Amino acid sequence: MKKQISILFIGIATLMASCSSDEPTPVLIQPTLPGSSDVRVKSITHRGNMNGCYDWQFGYTGTRLTSASATLYNPTSVNIQYGSQLIYGENSVSIVNTGNLAMGLTLDENHNVTYLTANKDEYRFVYNEGRLTAWDKIVKDVNFGADVSRARADIEYVNGDLKSIAYYENNDAPTYYRFTPSDIPNTNGLLPELMSKPLGCFGFEHLYYAGLMGNATKRLVKSIEIDYPETSGHQDYELHFNYSVNKDGMVELCTFTYNGEAARADYTY
Repeated sequence: MKKQISILFIGIATLMASCSSDEPTPVLIQPTLPGSSDVRVKSITHRGNMNGCYDWQFGYTGTRLTSASATLYNPTSVNIQYGSQLIYGENSVSIVNTGNLAMGLTLDENHNVTYLTANKDEYRFVYNEGRLTAWDKIVKDVNFGADVSRARADIEYVNGDLKSIAYYENNDAPTYYRFTPSDIPNTNGLLPELMSKPLGCFGFEHLYYAGLMGNATKRLVKSIEIDYPETSGHQDYELHFNYSVNKDGMVELCTFTYNGEAARADYTY
């Protein structure tokens, strides 16, 4: 009898081991990075008298961007900092941030973010042929959830290069950004400097660099014309960019003039 019981237990254990080994290993999503998967952007830092941009440090596991730390660049005030962890699932990406910033993502079949919540703020994104073509943001009151302000933009491309952005805040007339591409291929998938706000990713540029917000422009931007509404009180101006490329074709430096002073962005890989 004992021998029969032992054989029975051995059979059950063998069956359980067989079932366990047959369970497939989950396949985690693999977003396509905007730049080269072999040489990835690890940091972006700024210098000069400007605001409205973040410095970033990126960490990767394999070819996935899994961690990021951000510092709001403003040379005249206290810096705002936060850290972010990206956790990849079979059909989703979860975000865990330091502090009280709670973020949630909804992805489409191409792993692009279509809906994002940042605390009570809401963002919606629209893509065409893999590129971001429109977005909408609703800022809500922290205590009661009522709409406080809105922003949105329509984005146009020509042959894979940025052509224009029409950026709206509340019911104001749009600010227009008109782009001229350079002859330099955007091998590293860089965002145009100072354009995170009209591109709808200010403060979470790491989601773009993780491959979750559409394809990069084909070529780096040479210049941008900024055309403000007449009633805005702002004066129209232009930005002109120059790039330094190393022997491996990686962009290490972008220089430009902002508010009449020299400014720059440095990139490491």
